Amino acid sequence: MGGSPRVVISTGQALPDLDWSGELDSLTDAWPYLGPTWLGATEKVLPGARPWHTVATRARGELALLPGYILSTPPVVDHEPRTYLGWQAPSGEEVCCGAETDAARSAQVDALGVEPFFPALLLGSPLGYRSEVAYNFWTPTLMSSIVAKMVPAAFEAGIRCIVAPWIPDRRGNEALVDALDSAGGHSAFWGYEDFMSLDAADWEGHLAALPLKKRQRIKGDVRRAEAAGVTIRRVEGAGIRPYAARIAELTCLNREKNGAGEEPGHINGLLTALLDDGADVRAYLGYKDDALVATCVTIRKNHRLFPKWAGFDYAAIGERSGIYFALVLDAPVRDAYAEGLRTVEFGAGAHQAKTLRGCTPRAVTTSMLLSDPDLRPRAAGWLDAFGRSRRAAFGDAVPTPAPGALTLLGSEGCCAGG
Repeated sequence: MGGSPRVVISTGQALPDLDWSGELDSLTDAWPYLGPTWLGATEKVLPGARPWHTVATRARGELALLPGYILSTPPVVDHEPRTYLGWQAPSGEEVCCGAETDAARSAQVDALGVEPFFPALLLGSPLGYRSEVAYNFWTPTLMSSIVAKMVPAAFEAGIRCIVAPWIPDRRGNEALVDALDSAGGHSAFWGYEDFMSLDAADWEGHLAALPLKKRQRIKGDVRRAEAAGVTIRRVEGAGIRPYAARIAELTCLNREKNGAGEEPGHINGLLTALLDDGADVRAYLGYKDDALVATCVTIRKNHRLFPKWAGFDYAAIGERSGIYFALVLDAPVRDAYAEGLRTVEFGAGAHQAKTLRGCTPRAVTTSMLLSDPDLRPRAAGWLDAFGRSRRAAFGDAVPTPAPGALTLLGSEGCCAGG
């Protein structure tokens, strides 16, 4: 008898045994941050994050992976579920660039303590800032089946909160959001990530097709970088190793300036693992007076290029040198056109500046599901309020709160960044 092959779903799993070449063949369209190479390195540099992955298989070589990490105690704010409810860490750390939260709402969340939230299961790639499934087959019920198996198994394992902080609006992910909501969770706007489709024949055609103001901005970026005395070089593969420590140092300086919580050891460990496994990694190095003052690391996976880490010595180059755009946007896009790639995925951060230079935005959603059903309505209200403040920070029209929401949540705050 015929029929569709059966999908087998297992929870609490280790990573599939795939090297980088296996990822290229078997998880062709998945983000590099969702594959075993990157996630394996994550598990080494984040020992406090216990792997708990959900794996679906069907027939030979058909695979879907929803990464998950159990956090037993409060982690850095980017991985802390309460942050996405508007909670402010006592340390003052922020979840995003310049984020501000409402003190009254933060106090309400803080009053609950950690018990309703930990242990937490963070879905996705903690250091890749992506919450989605890497898959090479599809059925209309794939996402709902994965979530239906994962949620009860997680709660049976003692998980109090399931959080998927960064679900991008791309094919298949609406089904993931819907499945989490149907399981008792709630979802709200987090922000935007940006990408650029390479639709022209070459870089010159790309520039010519842009509106005049965007074209002028790009040319101005290059002129300002040159006027600042910064020259850009590109190194690849093993040639990156001598610069790995400096890349990590500069990246963390930049992330610290913008409120993120990564450490040099995280970046060095991930970068080294990618190089060890033969991933197609490139580094753009900005020099001034023979000193390395700016870096951008990109990863090529098949037809797409992923700029991942950027770092700058602002004391040496100033705040408005133009080097960010010359190094992070222009140089990778030029090379991607030269290699015949289709898309450059820039990710989150500097959203408005990227759109002013020709990028397209993609919305990102946060989903959260608590094991305590009595707490879910309050958490949903907090999550919605945080989403509205995020929309305001991005200059979006903010929907009017539902009746009674302000009484529940307290006064509104506003995140100033993204």
